[in-house]
Order: sequence, then structure tokens, then C-alpha cells
Amino acid sequence: MAIVVKAPGVPKVSRVPLLRDDLRLVPAASNPDGSPSWMILDSVGNRFFRLDWLDFELLSRWELGTTEAIINSVNRETTLSIGSEDLEGLIQFLQRHHLLQVRTADAVKALHKESLASRKSWPTWLLHNYLFMRFRLIQPQRLLRNVLPYVSWIFSAESAIAIFGLSVLGFFLALRQWDTFTTTLVDKMTFSGMASFAVALVFSKFMHEAAHALAATRYGLRVAHMGIAMLVLFPMPYTDVSESWKLTNARHRLQVAGAGILAELALAGLSTLAWSLAPDGSVRNALFVLATTSWVLTLAVNLSPFMRFDGYFILSDWLDFPNLHERSAALARTWFRRTALGLEEPWPEEFPRRRRELFITFACITWVYRLTVFIGIAWLVYEYFFKVLGIFLFVVEIWWFIVLPALKETMVWMQRRAEIRPSRSWVAVGLLAAFGAVGFIPWHTSVSGAAWVHAQRESWIYSPIAARVVEAASPGTVKKGQRIIQLHSPDLASDAARSQALADARGAEIRGLIGWEGGEARRAELQSEQDKFRAEVKLFNDELFRLDLIAPFDGELKDTADGLAPRAWVHPKQALAVVVDPSSWSVDMLVEERSVSRIKAGDKALVMMLRDSLEKIPAVVESVDTTRLTALPHPALDAQHGGPVQTFPGDKHIPVQSLYRVRLKLEAGVHFQQMRLGHVTVQTQARAWLPSIFSRVLAIILRESGF
Repeated sequence: MAIVVKAPGVPKVSRVPLLRDDLRLVPAASNPDGSPSWMILDSVGNRFFRLDWLDFELLSRWELGTTEAIINSVNRETTLSIGSEDLEGLIQFLQRHHLLQVRTADAVKALHKESLASRKSWPTWLLHNYLFMRFRLIQPQRLLRNVLPYVSWIFSAESAIAIFGLSVLGFFLALRQWDTFTTTLVDKMTFSGMASFAVALVFSKFMHEAAHALAATRYGLRVAHMGIAMLVLFPMPYTDVSESWKLTNARHRLQVAGAGILAELALAGLSTLAWSLAPDGSVRNALFVLATTSWVLTLAVNLSPFMRFDGYFILSDWLDFPNLHERSAALARTWFRRTALGLEEPWPEEFPRRRRELFITFACITWVYRLTVFIGIAWLVYEYFFKVLGIFLFVVEIWWFIVLPALKETMVWMQRRAEIRPSRSWVAVGLLAAFGAVGFIPWHTSVSGAAWVHAQRESWIYSPIAARVVEAASPGTVKKGQRIIQLHSPDLASDAARSQALADARGAEIRGLIGWEGGEARRAELQSEQDKFRAEVKLFNDELFRLDLIAPFDGELKDTADGLAPRAWVHPKQALAVVVDPSSWSVDMLVEERSVSRIKAGDKALVMMLRDSLEKIPAVVESVDTTRLTALPHPALDAQHGGPVQTFPGDKHIPVQSLYRVRLKLEAGVHFQQMRLGHVTVQTQARAWLPSIFSRVLAIILRESGF
């Protein structure tokens, strides 16, 4: 891309200003059309400026000193035909980027004034850079040159083939232990597990950056510095390999840009293999964390071209299109003005139609992707750190990515409103009306959610104490009061017999005191002890009576515990069976907090069973809970057991989202005889989605105003 800025009307320069002594003019990769290109290397600022043929020819003759001499030399010695405006545009570019020597006092004052104007207060700087801040620590060039001979074998084709083969083997072995792998992943979602993930993340990123640095050094590039980057206030290592643009071979540039991703993939593959072969213990846990962290980061973050990570630079190198984000965004803005407003605005750069459309599409996807990522980061901060910062980041990102660009674009429209075609004005009005219709007209008339379909009356049978099974009924129909399971506790029976024996002994002793003078005091003492032992006998017998487990109502006995046979032992927390009344069924629907206010008693609903036919059963809302669930009503709803609701790790079945229970009653019979998971759609009052969003945001702000 040429950096020439056409500047007709600027006074002719008789003597060109001097270039800075530290600048270097180096060859670069050819342009997409095959024409040669060069770069200006600013070693002080570690910046690169790409030049085309015209710029190079002008700068290569800069020592001639005057405008006339440079222009005449170019026109005489090349096939180019240029005028003074070409050279003056180049001088303006050099001045704008501070590539010229500053010799006069006025120039020094102007530069100082510009520096003061560009300074930002620390709150403003933090606001613009909180997502990604860099701190330079070391200049590693000498260390990299000393280390490279010892690790150069890593860059060989044989090493790549070996690592790939071992990684495939590790992935295959992990598939054979997939249940163990996924269980370990869930178990790691704890505070200590997340801390280990953080350590593994830092280590894998260090390997990532070291690979970039070694690859750059291998091709003779200077690694200016290495340091720490604060990614959403989380420290990560980073390496400056911006000199990769000096490489004229596109394949070499891609190798430098992709070295970090390849290193993380190799680390993940080898760690997966080592995890599959290692014995249980801390080493295996560390390998697991290292493997999963590297895979996830590489696939989900580093390969994305929509943020300025490796995927972006790889795509830029592959397309040979520096500053891809900025240039595609400029094309997208121009396309919108030409399409929506009919402005005759020239394209910032000329490309074939199909290539231009691809860049415009890329820019639009990038805007949506970044907005989604940053709002997601704000939500994570709000949920898992502290509320003030989360709300503040959300407001900042809405302002930065939606409101501010819209205001800037509106200002451009206002300044150029005379150029807008009347027909396009009506199109804009129509689009606004359509947005209002979609956002403000009530049309959203239903609320959906996961549900648990169960008998209206059911009772789980538990043993009151640890006991031994004497007799257990078989599953089937039972009557109210019928004994289902008979248990026995030898300890209780022994205690009852002991207390009875002691009571009998005290009775015999009392009878022996009859006729004995002075025995009244002893008789009263023995009577008190006998009453105590009789009370113990009654207590123990009552406990033994409770071990006869009976049916609380007429119904069906189901889900008897495995191994429930005579002489088997059971404990109090073990569910032995369930008695279900199959004559009436109800539904517990789980609804998100944002939708629960739309549901009221009497609303009609349709229930569809999961993993079943597409039959829809009519139901009616009976009640809506006013407090959120602290635990799921049934373990089958838990995603850890294959259900539809995400929960926090552990066995307490605590949902991640704020959910409310809505109770419904089925209005038709069912063909099944046991509980099922389902999906419910409740027909509610129509509501517009945009005011609902505003109300929810306002409610959150008001709720958290006390923090």
C-alpha cells in the first residue's frame, strides 16, 4: 500500500527537510500485484512503514537535497512521471510520523506542544487500555542467540512429524479414557482447580512467546523486547516480533507468526499423551491442566482473526494485507455510507469487487465479535469479582462500541446531509421504523424452560436409622398402611432387652422390701430407676416399630434399591424405594429470573417430554415461586447427570443461573408411569423485547446500587 498523500495546493518546497539519521530503508515482500515494496524502519520507536515504488524512488534520492533535483532525477531515471505534489505529500507523511529531524526552536516547541496534547490522564489511559496493557521487561536478543543452537532441532521436519504422531497417539489414548477425562475436567472447576489452570496458562503462554522469539531469531530478526501483558488485569508474557515484516519470504513470516500456536498445540498433544500414560497423582493432574489449557487457548483465542492475536497476524501475512482491521473497517464505513445514504464517497482503497466484499464482511464480523467478547468479560467480572467494576465495564463497552461510533457516524451524516439522496432518507426512516416495530411492538408471547414431570403425590422411603432388612415387598401396587419394608436393628433390640431386664430386676428388688422396716426410702429410689428403665424400653420399642416402613397412600411401589434383600444392611441417607400415586401428575418448570415476572397463575402451557415422542400435553400454571431455587428439585435435572440445567461443581445441585420454580398441573392423562424430564412453553402476555432489556438493566443497577 502506498503511503503517498496527495496534497495539491501546498506551496512548493525548494529544499527538503533532513531525515532522521537512525532511519533505515529495507526491502519488503512484493505487493499483491507483483510490484516491489520497501519499508522505513524506525528503530527508536520500533515502527515500520511500508512504501511503494514511488515513495522508494523519492527517498533513495533524498540526499540530492532539493525538490527540483529529486523530481527531475526520478522522471529522468525511471518510467515514473511525478510532480511536486507527490513529494510534498510524502513530506507531510514524514512530518506526521516524526521521521524528520527537528532543528529549529519553533519545530521543537510544536513537537513538545503536540506531545502534551497527546498525553492522557491515568484514568483515561486505563479506560482505553484495561483490556490489554504491556510492560517491557528485558531485551532478550543475546540470550536468544545463545539458546538457539541448542533448540534448533525443534524446527526440523523430523521433529514436527514426531510431535504430530505422538499427539495423535495421546488423543487416541485419551478417547479410550474419555469418561475419566471429562470427570477430571468437571472436578477441576473449583477454586484450587482454577488456580492450577491459571498457573498452566502462564506456563503455556511463556512457551508460546518463547517459540515466537526463537523463530524470529532463527531468521535473523531482532526481538526488541519481552515483557508482561495485562490481559483483563491478568498477567501474561508477550514478545515483540514486529520485525517479521522485514522478511520478504511470506512462508517465513507465517512461520514466525504461527510458531506460538504450533508450540501450544505441541505442548497440549504431548501433555495429553503423558496424562494418558501417567499414574494417578499430582503429576497426572498437572499434565491434565496443561493439556486442556493449551488446547482451549489455541483453538478459542489464538486462532481468532477478530482480535489482535496470532490468528490476526497469520491472516494478515497470508493475505499480505497489513493493518487488516483498520483498513477493512474503513472499507465497511464507506460501504455503509454509499449503500444506506447514497453518498458518492470514494473507496479508501481500490480492490476487485469480490475482494472488497470479503473485507467488508470481515469488518462487520469483527465488530460483532469484539462487542460480544467485551460484554462477556464485563459479565464475568460482574458475576465472579465485584459488581461495581462489572457494571462500569458494561456501560463503557456499550458506550465505546455502540453509542460512540453511532454518534460519530451521525455527525458525518449531519455534515453531509445535503449530499444524501431524498429516496435514501426515506429508506433510513423506514429502517428506524422497522427497528422500532421489532424492538418496541409487543410480539414475544411465550416463555420456555426445562421441566420435571412427576406424580403429584410421591413419597421416598428411607430408613430412620442404620438397620438390617428382614423382608421387602416387590414393586407393584400397594395400599395405604401396607408394610413395604420390614427392618430390624440388633442394637435397638439388645438395648430394649437390657433395659427390660434392669426394670424387672428393680421390680423384684422392690417386692423383696415388703415388710422391711425402714425400707421406704430405698423403695422410692428403686421405683424411680424402674420407671426410667421402662421408659427406655418404650423408647427402644417405638424405634423398632418405626422400622416397619409402610405406604403413606394408595399407589405404586417403584425404584426399589439394588440389593434390598433379607439380611442386607441399609443406612439412613439411602433411598430404599418410592411410592407414587399415578392418578394425577404435575410439572415443575424452571424459569430464568428475567422471564418469571411474565408468568401468572392460570396461564396455559404445553409440555413436551424429552427423549420421547413429539406429543404435547396441555397444562395450566398453578403457582409461581417468589424466591429463587437454592437447589434443583431432582438430581436428574443436573447437567452433571445428563440434565438440561448447568450447576456448580459438587453434589449439592446448585444451579449456576438464578432460576424460579413454576408449578403446573397437567390437563390430560399420560401414558408413562414414572418421572420424566420435559420442556414447557407457557403462553404469556405479549411483551416487546427492547423495553424488557432496558428494564432489566435498570433493575440490576438499582439492585446493586448498595453494592
